[in-house]
Amino acid sequence: MKRLTLILLLLCSVGLGCKFIDSLKGGGSGSGSGSSGGSASGGRDPKADVIAASKKFIDLKSFSAKTEGVGQTEIKSQIDYVAPDRYHISYLAGTGAGMEMIMIGGQSYMKAAGGSWSKMPGDAKTIPNLRDSFTDEGLKSLSDVKFEGEEMLDGKPALVYSYKNVTPVGNYPFTSKSWISKASGLPMKIYVEYSNGMLKHVTVNYDTESPVTIEPPIK
Repeated sequence: MKRLTLILLLLCSVGLGCKFIDSLKGGGSGSGSGSSGGSASGGRDPKADVIAASKKFIDLKSFSAKTEGVGQTEIKSQIDYVAPDRYHISYLAGTGAGMEMIMIGGQSYMKAAGGSWSKMPGDAKTIPNLRDSFTDEGLKSLSDVKFEGEEMLDGKPALVYSYKNVTPVGNYPFTSKSWISKASGLPMKIYVEYSNGMLKHVTVNYDTESPVTIEPPIK
């Protein structure tokens, strides 16, 4: 459960607080507004660009994200999400490496490294709805937004922004750098540094194009 707590904190703290991850909820081919072109100002209004990317994320219906970072232990995981309440988390390194979790509505399942799936007792509805954190209220603490220029990321042009914010869970301040697709207006990557709390720094690479399906591993 300690690992679960850490990953939920991670989900609710990277990016614009939970905002970027919520927005990322989706993006399979043709699965949301992410298929339309980007609308960033190219640096004329950096804060408006970051807010627009966050709001665009909210409309997505699925996404995948690979996280790497350092907290109390090494963090390396694959996170898949399908709206409104399906999660598949694979721990790739650190404590619990090889473990997987699937959460669907109020049901949760776990598989230890080399083991088989088992249904976990209790109700998983306490898991936060990531979409709730991508609200206008959460964006109010966004500050010092700067346009850092353009870079190529995985062969695709990206607009790069830096900013400050605080997490919606715990009110931990952090600084972040975000790469937003010039073509789609969706986040491609974020790097976050925390001044206090469980996490020190995290890098998240997003895939908002590949289709994602999450089904119960056992009936």
